[in-house]
Amino acid sequence: MAHRLTSAGTESGPYDSTDMRMHHAWLQMCEDPRAEAVVAGWAAEMELFSDCTGTGDVLQLLNELYRVGNWTGHDALLTALLERVPRGGYDGEVAWLVTVRALLPKAARMARSQTRPSIDFEEAFSVVVGALFEVVRTYPLERCPRNIYAGLALRTLTLTRQTLGHLLDGAPLPPDEVAEIVDSRPAGHELEPEERFERLSLLMDATELQLLSEDDHEHIRSHTARAELLHLVVWAVRTGVLRPDEAQLLAGYYVDADSRDGRTPRSMGSDGDRVRKARSRAVSRLRAADHDAYWLAA
Repeated sequence: MAHRLTSAGTESGPYDSTDMRMHHAWLQMCEDPRAEAVVAGWAAEMELFSDCTGTGDVLQLLNELYRVGNWTGHDALLTALLERVPRGGYDGEVAWLVTVRALLPKAARMARSQTRPSIDFEEAFSVVVGALFEVVRTYPLERCPRNIYAGLALRTLTLTRQTLGHLLDGAPLPPDEVAEIVDSRPAGHELEPEERFERLSLLMDATELQLLSEDDHEHIRSHTARAELLHLVVWAVRTGVLRPDEAQLLAGYYVDADSRDGRTPRSMGSDGDRVRKARSRAVSRLRAADHDAYWLAA
């Protein structure tokens, strides 16, 4: 069946697919006079909404703040929406759906990264959207008032992977701890939301897969060539190209010389031969992988 892009930027499939249900729910809210009345009430309460007459205007304002890189304004508008979600009633429902709708393109990209031979896009996207609704409803705004976009995305990814069973252990690195590591940067060197999210998720994945060497937190913060390698081997594990132990072998070998423990396959004798052969097999599989799919996912 042919697919087309919805206004959310996701691929539409059957009429009852998750993206089409979200698309129609959004159109219905945009056409609902009650939603216009809610937004008019927001405009009377806050200067932020003064130019908004409907939900489409609120979404457009969010997208414009994102496009021009006004992260302070973007955080302020997301804060105003998230504060309204717990109010309940139609006011809270409108704020809830607008916030989810703003992150729907990110949710679609996230779903593509979670597909597996046994999990197609529709199943993954359905789980991501469900996780996104829950995260928007429960976001700890008082504790995390900045970088809200990346915070929502990271929590959605964590909950999605827990639901799909993609975590290798029962104790993933908590989102707040991941954020603290990535955000320990000099003043004036803050990351844009998408870039920040990618580094947060890479650190979470690499920690879970036990790929990190001594200096890798700094490599991920600075996005060095080492971080690119970690990203590649994480993708290879997620897509079944490499086993976790093979990813650990490659990540442990290709580190800066100063970080090695002094041992080499040659100095390890017969164990070194085994390691060398295992590494060679892993590299061969990595070379034979579908790198177009890797760049698409990246």
